[in-house]
This record gives sequence, structure tokens and C-alpha cells, in this order.
Amino acid sequence: MRNMVARFGSWRKPSGDRAPPPEDPAADLVPDPAAPYDAPDPDHGPRMTELAQAASKLGFGLVDIAAFLFTLRKKSHGQMQILARTRDTSDRLIADIDAVCRGIGAVSDEAEDARARVDLSAGKVRLSAHKSRDLAQWVASVSTQIGTITDSLSRVQGKSAMIEDIAFQVNVLAINAGIEASRAGEAGRGFAVIAQTIKELSDRTNDTAEDIRESVHALNQLVARLAEETGDIQSDADRVIDESRQTDANLAAISEQISGVQDHARRILTEAEQVQIATEGFLPAFAKVTTSVQGTTEQLKTAMERVNGLNDRAEFIVQKAASMGGEVEDAAYIRRVMQDATTLSQVLEEAVAQGRISLQALFSRDYRPIRGSDPPQVMAPFTRLTDQLFPPVQEAALSLSDKVVFCAAVNVDGYLPTHNLRVSHPQGPDPEWNAAHCRNRRIFDDRVGRKAGRNREPFLLQVYRRDMGGGTFRLMKDVSAPILVQGRHWGGLRLAYGV
Repeated sequence: MRNMVARFGSWRKPSGDRAPPPEDPAADLVPDPAAPYDAPDPDHGPRMTELAQAASKLGFGLVDIAAFLFTLRKKSHGQMQILARTRDTSDRLIADIDAVCRGIGAVSDEAEDARARVDLSAGKVRLSAHKSRDLAQWVASVSTQIGTITDSLSRVQGKSAMIEDIAFQVNVLAINAGIEASRAGEAGRGFAVIAQTIKELSDRTNDTAEDIRESVHALNQLVARLAEETGDIQSDADRVIDESRQTDANLAAISEQISGVQDHARRILTEAEQVQIATEGFLPAFAKVTTSVQGTTEQLKTAMERVNGLNDRAEFIVQKAASMGGEVEDAAYIRRVMQDATTLSQVLEEAVAQGRISLQALFSRDYRPIRGSDPPQVMAPFTRLTDQLFPPVQEAALSLSDKVVFCAAVNVDGYLPTHNLRVSHPQGPDPEWNAAHCRNRRIFDDRVGRKAGRNREPFLLQVYRRDMGGGTFRLMKDVSAPILVQGRHWGGLRLAYGV
């Protein structure tokens, strides 16, 4: 540690009992900005420089490996999501197929029932058609019999006319006989009685013939009306027979179509059952693939953690090599960030001493979301103060080199209240533009941000890939130094620059 003190300044042990215990003896030391930057130890300098350079190169390689593992893990997560969606889809497919099978079974049962009802209706229609044909045949026979009756009535009328004619002639004969009997006197009296009797018979015969004629006329009218109605009935019966034939044909076609529906339903049911069997058979293999990908994802996570651990060790080697006299190309950045971190520590202590803010408010973690911000921004009780105190120090560090990308302080949670002015614009409606141009008042809890805010070593040098958007990444270095106020660890000052 003597070499680190010589190279980067004198150190004092932090006071106070609220800081967490250090994980390494070097964590007890904080920088003194008044100490000069001296030359490396001549005894160990060359070897430490070689070690620091090798560790730095190792860090670059580990960052690439970590980035590769991150990409693989991201793809693996994407595959897991796809597999999860596929599994959900498969489950829904099985459920849908099951529902289809039940629905098709119900359709087949309904079709069978409908076919039975159609066949029953067809049977009734055929029976009705048979009855209609029987009725038509009976009506036809009645029509024939009516014709016979009509002929008989015509003959009766003829006979009745003949009887009337005979009765008329007999009546004339009786009248003539009566006249002759009167002329004969007493001798023709017996003949007169006979003539009278014949006349009475003729009258009765004539009356009877008249009655027969009237009865036959009335009967003819009845028979004519019956013949007319019988003709109408026969026409209706013929129409019913024709309609019955058409209905029977239609019912037969419906029955045939229902049979076709049943056949299709059976084929669909068979295919659906085969699909269900195939899908259910696919699930075990799918589960194995899912388990394998999940295992790979976990292994990638473990590998990333190990690579990050190796990167931490490589960064620790660089720090130790620098502390033991190794010459590192980052010395100017290290010295600057240590000095500026001490300056910020002092201005914060002065603000507390002047009553501009209390220690409780300065170390508060009460983050209040800024409504409508996207990405989310938050305010803390100390944000307004850091907006006043931090810019002079942070903006000046940007002129150290054209490689410097930003210089900003974060607290132990990675909360960055005050950023460089060029990336501290008011947010607009575009989240992507906001993400690039409105980086103040945000919490950066990524690995680099967390380590920078929580580091208690005199300095921390990290190598990482910065996402520039659009699938472009830039290899960066981030050197940070702790900020302490009255011995309490507030956070760290980050100085990021390109490689």
C-alpha cells in the first residue's frame, strides 16, 4: 500500500460507524487530493506494469466473453419464452382438439338422431302416400260406380217416361171406354165400372211415374254433385301423391346428406384423435428440450457470474499492480477521479456544515418518481443540492481527454441525480430520445453502476461494453473513487472513457 500512497496521494481512514466493514484492507483508505502523483517504485515497477497490462488485457477478454455469454443468455431467454409460448400453444391445442372431438362426437350423435327422425318422417310420408293412393283408387272406383248409377238413373228415367206414356194411353182408353159405356146404357154399366177402375189405376200410375221422375231428377242432381266432388277429391289426392313423392325424394336426399355429414365427422374425429395423440407424444420430448434449454440458461448465468468474478479479480490485480508501482495507462484518469471525488466529498461536508442540507436528507433513499417520465426519473431530497454543487467538478473533468464520455456521481444505490449538462435535457415524448439525452435523475443499477457506487477502494477500474443502441456496442473503461461525508460512504464519482 505504500506504493499506492506514493503514486495516488496520501490516505486517511474513514470515520464513523455507519460504513459497512471493508472486504479488503485497502478498503479502509480514502484519497487525499493534495498528494502528488509520483513515479512508480523502481524495484517492482516494470514487473507490476507488465502484470497490470496483462490483467488489463485479461479484463478486455473477459468483457468480450461476458458479452458473448450475455448474448447467449439473452438468446436462451428468448428461446425459453418461445418454448413457453409453444408449450402454452400446445396445451391450448390439446384442449381445443379435445373440445373439437367432443363437438364432433356431439355432431355425429345429433346427425344420427336427425337421420332417425328423417327416416321416421319419410316412413310416415310414404304411409301417407300409400293412403292417398288408396283413397285416389277408391275415389276412382266411386267415379266409375257413379257413372254406372247415372246410366241406371237414365234408364230409370226412360222407363218412367214409358210408364207415363202407357198410363196416359190407358187413361185415354179408360175415358173412351167410359164414354162408350154411357152410350150403352144399362148394358154397359159393368164395362163402365171396369173403365173407371182402369182410369183410377192409370191416375195412380201416372202419379207414381211423376214421383219417380222427380226422385230420379233429385237423385241425378245428387249424383252429379257427388261426381263433381269426387273429381275434386281425386285431383287433391293426385296432388298429395305427387307432393308425397317429392317430399319422400327430399327426405331421402336429406338422409343421404346427413349420412355424408356423419362420414365426414367420423373422418375428422379420427384425424383429430391422431393429432391429439401426436401432440401428446410430442410433449415429453418438448419438456426435455425445455429442461435442457432451462439448464443451459442457468449454466450461462453461472458462467456469467464466474466470468464477472474473474473480471473483478482482473480489476483487483490491476489495482494492486498499480499500488505496487505498476505503470498503467489509466493513471491520469485515476488521479483525476480520486481528486474530484475528494473535492465532492468536501463540498458536501461544507453544505452540511452550513446547514444547506442535513445528513439525514443527504443520505436519504426516499426516491420520488417524476410523473410521466419515460424512462423513469426520480427525485431525492438531495437532488436540488447536487444540481448546484456537482456540475463545476463534473463538467471540468470532460476536458481531461477527448476520450472522456461522461463524469457523474452516483450514490450507493446507483442513483445519478446530476449528470453532465449535455445529457440532462428535459424529457420529450420519445422514450428512445429520452434514454440518450435525459440521463440525469435516473437509477443505474447495472453491474458497473452498482460497483462504482458501493466501492470503498481508493479507486475502482472497470472495463465494460456500453450499449450505444441499434445493436452497436463500445468498449469502455470506468474508473471511480468513493465519496465520503463525515466518514459515511455516500457513493462514488464515475469517470468513463473510451478505449
